[in-house]
Amino acid sequence: MITPQDMRRQVIRMTARAMTGHTPSNLSAIEIIYTLYLRVLKLDPARPDWPDRDRFIASKGHCAAAIYLAMAEAGIIDRSLLDDFNVEGGNMPAIAARYGLPGLESDSGPLGRGLSIGIGTALAARHDGRDYRTYVLVGDGECQEGQIWEAAMLAPTLGLDNLVLVVDDNALQGSYETRSVVATDLGDRFAAFGWQCHRVDGHSVDDIERGLRAPQDRPKVVIARTVKGKGVPMMEHEAGWHSRKMTYAELATSLRGLR
Repeated sequence: MITPQDMRRQVIRMTARAMTGHTPSNLSAIEIIYTLYLRVLKLDPARPDWPDRDRFIASKGHCAAAIYLAMAEAGIIDRSLLDDFNVEGGNMPAIAARYGLPGLESDSGPLGRGLSIGIGTALAARHDGRDYRTYVLVGDGECQEGQIWEAAMLAPTLGLDNLVLVVDDNALQGSYETRSVVATDLGDRFAAFGWQCHRVDGHSVDDIERGLRAPQDRPKVVIARTVKGKGVPMMEHEAGWHSRKMTYAELATSLRGLR
C-alpha cells in the first residue's frame, strides 16, 4: 500500500507537471487525507454511490491533488485519471470539484461553506435513518470565515453526533501567518460553542485515526497541527509558496530533499 511519503512524492510531481500552486497546502494535509480515505472512511469502491457510505466534504479544496491521489489508492477512481490533473477541459481541477467524478460529495471553491454542507449531509443521514458519518476538512485560515461560525453554533444545537470536522492547522494562510490576522485558539473556540475537541499531531496517521475514531455524543472537531509544505525544506513554514508554481529545477530539489 502507498505510504504518506509516497503520496508526498506523487503530489509534488502532479502539481509541478500541472504548473499549479498550492503544493504546500497539499503537503500539510497528506496524513489527514491518507487516514480518512485509507483507514477511516466507510466506502465501497465498486459502488461509489452506496447510500451507506461515509461522506467526505473537502471545504479546503486546494489540496485536490492529494484528494484525487487518495481516491485512486482507495479504488474509487482509476489511476489514469490523475494524468488529467489541472488539464484544460479535464475533470480533475486543481480546486476539488465533482465534474462527474465518483467519490466527491460536493464542489470546493468558495472557502467557508463546507461545514454548512456537512451539517445538511449529517441531517440527511438522521432523516433517512442511516448510520453513515460526515467528515469535513477545513483550513485554519478558512476558519476566519463567518459562515464557519454560524455553522459551528448550529451543529451542537442539532445534536449532530455523526459530524466530524477536521482542521488542517498549519499556521499559514495566503501570504501571512494565520495568527497575524486572527489570533485565536481554534480548539478553545469550538469547545466554547459546544463541540467535542481533540488535538492531534497532523503528521501522525495513528494519532489522527485515534482522534477521528474517538467516541462522540455531539459534533466533534479534530485540530490537526501540521506544517505547511511538510517534507520539503524550502517550502516548510514559508507563506510565499502558497500559490507559487515550481520550476523543474525546484521540482528536482524538492524530490531530492524530501524527508
